Amino acid sequence: MMYKSNLAEFLTVTLALMSVSASAVCVRNNLLLWNYEGSIGEKYRVKMTLVFGGNDVNGVYFYANQLKDIQLKGRITNGTNIVLDELDAAGKVVARFDGNFPDHNGNEKLECEVIVGTWRKLDTPETLPIYLSWHDSTDGTLKNRYGAAGVRNDSLINQNALLFWNAVKHGDKNTVASFIAYPTKVSISGRMRRINSPKELTANYDAIFSPRYREAITNALPHNMFVNSQGVMLGNGEVWFGSDGKVKRLNNDMTGR
Repeated sequence: MMYKSNLAEFLTVTLALMSVSASAVCVRNNLLLWNYEGSIGEKYRVKMTLVFGGNDVNGVYFYANQLKDIQLKGRITNGTNIVLDELDAAGKVVARFDGNFPDHNGNEKLECEVIVGTWRKLDTPETLPIYLSWHDSTDGTLKNRYGAAGVRNDSLINQNALLFWNAVKHGDKNTVASFIAYPTKVSISGRMRRINSPKELTANYDAIFSPRYREAITNALPHNMFVNSQGVMLGNGEVWFGSDGKVKRLNNDMTGR
């Protein structure tokens, strides 16, 4: 199950441009994971997953440069405001998100798709602006978000995705090839071709992993990814992982050359 939002394209919009005169009433399906992407302080890229249960909210978020889950627990008040307490490993509240749901973005009607507000550590008065935009929603739980793809160990998928991502980033062809399930089909010179082994993939590596394709992969976040019955998706579908943690599909024709 996937619910994509074109609001993800507005991640670079400043809070000044997002100023609103009213807030939306947010009502969410509590059987889904709601995934948001955005920034803290307009420079720290983050991704957040929330589970709504009436006025109660639980979730996690992580920084793109750390890829480590931070626990969240909070509530919605008046249907329009959201407070999320950030918990440390001992369950102590150490920081807080204080936000609201704008009811529009220009002429576009909103409900729960955008969260704007502030973040601060509880031991300091300094606040940082936050902007979060809904990216997608998926079946699953916070403890087993990849279950829709038959995955029992989320950590294996996140670990392999990160290792694969790092290998692509650093041009480690042999490591990239070791994470792929064979045979696999890729696009080479505009035609689909079957690749049967790591040796065959490394021999055609530059033709498969074009500069644009590598850029699309390294711009993605290899953690808490989208999932459906087809597998676990890195980025916007450039790479799909199977339940065994292997890459089952390389969609290298999505980005052109």
